[in-house]
Amino acid sequence: MATSALQGAWNRVPPGVRQALSTGTKVVLTVGAFYLLLTHQVRTDDGRHVSALRAIADYLPQIDAGVFWRFVALAAAIKVVGILCSMYRWQLLLEGQGIRFPFGHIFGTFLIGRFLGTFLPSTVGLDGYKLYDAARFSGRTAAATAATAVEKVLGIIGMFLTFLIAFPLGYGILGEHATLVAAATVPVALAVICVFFVLAFRPALVQALITNVPFPGRARVRGFLGRASAAAAAYRDQKLLLMNAAVQSFFVHFCTAAMYFFTALAIGAAGAHFWEVTFASTIQIFATVMSPFTIAGEGVREIVQTLLLAKKIGTTESIISAALGFWAAEALTLGGGWFWWRRGPGYRPAYVVLDGDRQAAAARAPRRPRSAMLLV
Repeated sequence: MATSALQGAWNRVPPGVRQALSTGTKVVLTVGAFYLLLTHQVRTDDGRHVSALRAIADYLPQIDAGVFWRFVALAAAIKVVGILCSMYRWQLLLEGQGIRFPFGHIFGTFLIGRFLGTFLPSTVGLDGYKLYDAARFSGRTAAATAATAVEKVLGIIGMFLTFLIAFPLGYGILGEHATLVAAATVPVALAVICVFFVLAFRPALVQALITNVPFPGRARVRGFLGRASAAAAAYRDQKLLLMNAAVQSFFVHFCTAAMYFFTALAIGAAGAHFWEVTFASTIQIFATVMSPFTIAGEGVREIVQTLLLAKKIGTTESIISAALGFWAAEALTLGGGWFWWRRGPGYRPAYVVLDGDRQAAAARAPRRPRSAMLLV
């Protein structure tokens, strides 16, 4: 009752005020997360206890510039591979809905979405802009929305696949808790992956189970599975396409997780081992993506990475390598700003193919003033 009352009161607040309050709250939480992180006391090699900020300031001059730039370049390169896989996955999912754009158009759209998402929580900017773009130039909002819904689920599948593959090789960071964590997480990850593919390829089986097998919260689960089943309906006869999209999801998240190993090497973290850092990063990525509380996951990324890797590579190194991972990932993303301004109100992709029929995109999209584009 109290929750419903609060939700009702929130909905009565003017949209502009709601947005300002939400953004302000995220800014405060982001600043607060960094404050807690950087004022945390850490023990130095000589036994002193200093703030993390002081330890970082003392550590930075020790970094070798040549090593730094070499491994930052490698980190950025592997992240680019992941971004390209993400673009290809979106192209596949749109094709499954009967929509095809030139890859060059998708490339620019993705970078614009990532650029806008730099200033927003989780993947809101990228998801929103891709959906707007596909719906606008194809005229098929429902199909673009369904592709987005399936892509979101595939993103979780990709994270769980990366987690499962890295776990046997990197679980050492969990110490004595490894067995407990494995028992609590591995079955869940496997179940989510299996349910998704059964739902996509054998929806009647899932519906029969939730109808005939009683369990807590069945009504809520039934509603969720019904929506997911409807979104995946277009892909039931396209098993290879959906499997390909799932493989791309794995590479998206594996490349991102592996990137943090190279940022750790860039700052000279001697204790960094590939699978340990990659495994820790799969957990950190999940926490960052799922967190709605800070802008672009700032603060959450560094805190989780430090909790998992401080004993292996050091607190200072964990914080710096996590923050550096964000900037290495932004190397290509910042190019989205160029595409954003380059695509004026009269921009159209070269073509759009709808159900095999190639058409001029200009015939399907009304002209939009730049002011409207800036608000997306």
